[in-house]
Amino acid sequence: MVSARRHRGFDQAELPEAHRIRWWLAAVTAGLVAAGFAVVPYLPFFQTWTFVRDPKVASVVTWTVLQTSVVLVSVVLTLYFTGRARLETAAYRANQIDIRLFVDERPPDSHDREIDSAVELTATFKRFLNDSRLYTPTSVPGAGTSYDFIQIVEHAGDSADGWWKAVTKLIRLAQPPAAFTVTGTVRPGNTPGRHQLILELVRVPRFAASPLVIEDENWPRVLHRAANAVAALVIPRSAYVRTNIHWAAWRDAKIPYELFDAYQRANHFITYRRYDEALAEYYRAVSLDPSNVYIRLEIAALQEQLDLHLDALATYDDVITVCSRGHPALARWWIGPDFARQPRRHGRGRDVALLIARYRHALVLGHGDSVAGSWWVRRTTAGTPGDARAQRRAELRAAIELRFRRYVDLDVRTGPKASPRADRLELHRRVLRVPVEELLVHEATPEQLAEYNQRAAEMRSYFCALSQYEIERLVEDYGRFWRRWRRSRRQLTNRALDLSLVWAVLRRAMADVDPGTGAVPEPRPAYPGSRVRLADACPDRRWPPDPRALDATVEAAGTRRSWEECYNAASVYAVAMLEVGPRGERDLRDHARNPRLEGEARDEVARRAVRELYHAATISHSGRLPERRSWVMGEDPDLAALRGHELFRVFEMITFSPDRAAPLRPQRAHVWEQVSYVRQLVGEIAACRAHFWRTRALEPAPPDARTLDRWRSADRDAWRKLTQLAAGKQDWYTRYQAICAFREWAAECGYPGSISGFPLYCEERLHAQLRGAAGPRAKTGFDANIVVREYVRLCDQRLDHLVADIAELEAALVTDSGFAARAELWTELSAWFDDDIADGSSAGERRERFRKLARP
Repeated sequence: MVSARRHRGFDQAELPEAHRIRWWLAAVTAGLVAAGFAVVPYLPFFQTWTFVRDPKVASVVTWTVLQTSVVLVSVVLTLYFTGRARLETAAYRANQIDIRLFVDERPPDSHDREIDSAVELTATFKRFLNDSRLYTPTSVPGAGTSYDFIQIVEHAGDSADGWWKAVTKLIRLAQPPAAFTVTGTVRPGNTPGRHQLILELVRVPRFAASPLVIEDENWPRVLHRAANAVAALVIPRSAYVRTNIHWAAWRDAKIPYELFDAYQRANHFITYRRYDEALAEYYRAVSLDPSNVYIRLEIAALQEQLDLHLDALATYDDVITVCSRGHPALARWWIGPDFARQPRRHGRGRDVALLIARYRHALVLGHGDSVAGSWWVRRTTAGTPGDARAQRRAELRAAIELRFRRYVDLDVRTGPKASPRADRLELHRRVLRVPVEELLVHEATPEQLAEYNQRAAEMRSYFCALSQYEIERLVEDYGRFWRRWRRSRRQLTNRALDLSLVWAVLRRAMADVDPGTGAVPEPRPAYPGSRVRLADACPDRRWPPDPRALDATVEAAGTRRSWEECYNAASVYAVAMLEVGPRGERDLRDHARNPRLEGEARDEVARRAVRELYHAATISHSGRLPERRSWVMGEDPDLAALRGHELFRVFEMITFSPDRAAPLRPQRAHVWEQVSYVRQLVGEIAACRAHFWRTRALEPAPPDARTLDRWRSADRDAWRKLTQLAAGKQDWYTRYQAICAFREWAAECGYPGSISGFPLYCEERLHAQLRGAAGPRAKTGFDANIVVREYVRLCDQRLDHLVADIAELEAALVTDSGFAARAELWTELSAWFDDDIADGSSAGERRERFRKLARP
C-alpha cells in the first residue's frame, strides 16, 4: 500500500526507505550468535564453569539439542539477514533494475503491433532507461559532468537446462541482486493514433509503487517518458539524492516524473544543439520546481551560449537572490537588510549554486560590451518595431535597472576616488536609462549614432567596474569562509578566482582605453574593503599590454592544476588580442586609434594562450572535452580573436581530431550559426507546407467544406508564424513556437523532414551559402570575418523582405487557389531560403519568383 504521509509539506516518496545498516547489524548479530554457540562450548575456560562441570540435572541431551537448534536457527537467520541486507544495499544504490518483457494487449491484427513489437519496445525502453544520466554543476557554460546511474540486469542462462542452469543460478547468488523489477503492458491509446504503456515498479520483496500510465502520440516519446518516470521513482530513496546536489532537496520526497522528464529532455536537446527546445524544457522543469537553483544555473549558461547576455544577467541575479537568504552579510547588500534575518538553514544545499552564480554574474558584467550592445541597440536592419525580442529587451532593461540600484548605496569605485551617493545615482540613471529607443543605423543622424556609441562605451566601463567589484568581494568571501565553500572546490578554486580578478582588471583597462591616445588608467580597487593586490598588466599605461608583463601577471597567480585555472589563464591572454571596441571589434567612436597587438607580439600572446588551453585539455578527462567544445570553439567571447589564429586551429585539430581540417574561425561565427539556423527553420516550414498541399492535390476525392476551411486556417496560421519568426528572429521562444507548429504540421501530412540543431561552423559551407544568397557575383575571396558579416547582413535583409512581402501579399496568399498552386508557392518560398541550392541564382532572383507566384 502506498503511504499517504507527507514529507515537509509534500508527498513522501512512494518506495520505502532502504534500511541497509539495520539488516547488516542483524546479520552480524545472528552470525555472532551462531559462532558463539558453535565454538564457545568447546573452549577450555567454558569447561571450568560450575553449571557445566557439576550439572544439577542430567542435561547432556538437552544441551546438545539446544546448541544444535540455536546454531541452525542462527545460521538460517544469518543467511536471510545477509540476503535482505544485500537487497537493501542494492535498493539504496539503485543502480540495477530487472525489466521483464512487456505484455502486449493490442489487437492481433493491429498494424502498430507489426511495426513495433513488444520485444522491440522492451529493448528500446531498456536503452532509454540505461541512458538516463545525472549531471553536476559547472562554472563554464556547457553541459556539466554526467554519469549513468542505472544498469539493466539481464538474466542470461534462465533458458538453460540441466546442470548448467543450476550453475548459473549459483553464480548469480554472488552477484549484487536487483532490488527493482519493472513490468509493462502495451495497449492502444484512449484516442486513435495514440499509444499507451502501463508500468508497474516493484521494490523487492513486496513493495509496489502506483502504476504509471504513459500515453503519447508516438512510441519513442512514450518510452522516453516511461524511462524518466521510473528513474524519478527510484531517485528519492537512493544514494544519488545525497550526492547529486541537483536533487538533494527531493530526498525522501516524491519527484514529479514530468520534472525529471523535462530535465532529461533539456540535456538531450543540448547534446544535439537544439537550444531553443532545451530552453523550453528547462523552463518546464523550473515551473515544476521553482526553487531548484541548479536548473536555473543551466538556463543562464544556455542563455550565455545563445548570446542572450541580458537574460543571463537577470537569471544569475535571480539565483543569487534566492541563495543569499541565510547568508546575512551577502543578503544585506544584495537584496536588502530585511532578508538578512533569514535562518541559515534556508541557504543549506545551495552554497555551490551561490558561488557559481556570483562568479558567472561577475563574468557577464565583465563582458560589458555585449550587455551594452543589448541595451543601447543599433539595428542594422529595419525588422519590425516592437517585435518579441525588442519587448523582452525592454522588460529586462526595466528589471535590471531596478535591481542594480543596490550599487548606488555601495561604495563602488568607478573612479580614482570615492564619489558621493548623489553622483553615483546620477551615473546610474545616465548609464542605465529606461526606456530606451532602439536606433536604426541607416535612418539615424550622426549625432544620434555618436550618442549611442558614447552611452554604450560608458555603460561598458561601468559594468566592468561592477565586475571587478563583485570578483573582489567574491575573493574576500571565498577566502574567509573556506569551510562553507568546501563542497565547491571541484567547481572553482582560489587560484581560479585570482586569475578571474586579473581578467576583470584587464577587461576594465580595455574598456577605459582613451580612444585618441590609447592610454589606460592605473589599476585601482573597485571594492574598498579588498585586501588583494591588483595585478598590473600595462605598467607603461598604454594599450595593448606588453606580452612579458602579461606573462608575469599570469605566472604570479601560481601553478595551474585544474581546467578552470588553465582556462582562465588562457582567457587573460586571449583578451589582450581583442580590438578595444565592442565585442572585440573596432571602436567606432570619433578619432579612435584602435590600438591592438600585431606581428610577433600577437603571435607570442597567442602561443601562450594556446599553451594554457593545451594544459587544460591535458588536465581534464577526455570525456569532458566534448562537453566544453562548443563553448571553447565558438561561443566564449573572450576567445573571439584567438580563434582566428593559426595556432588555435592546430590546437583544435590535435585536441578534438575533427574529420576534416579545422578552419580559422571568424569572430562572429556564433552569429552565423544563429542566422543559418533561422534560415533553415523557415525553409523547412515552407517545405512542410508544400508537402502538405502536394499530397492533398493527389487525393482523388475532394474534401468537404469543413475540412477545406481547416486546411486554409492552418495555412493562414503558417503565414502568421513565419511573420513572427522573421520579425522576432532573435527571440528563442518565437523560434520554439514555430518548431512546435512545424511538428504538428509534419505529423499531420507525414512530412519526412525534421528541424536540426544549430549548425557547426564550416568555412566551405559559409562561402557556398554566400554564393547562394548573393549569386555568382558574390565575392568570397575575402577574410572570413568580412564574409560572415556580409552573409549575416543578407540573411537579416531577407527576413525583413519576407515580413514586408507577407504584409503586402497577404490577401493573395490566402486566396482559394488550387492545391497544386499552393504547393508551388510554398516550394518557391523554400527555395528562396535555400542557400545551399546550386542553380546559380541569387536570393533576390528567387524572391522575385516567389512574388510572381504570389501576385493575384
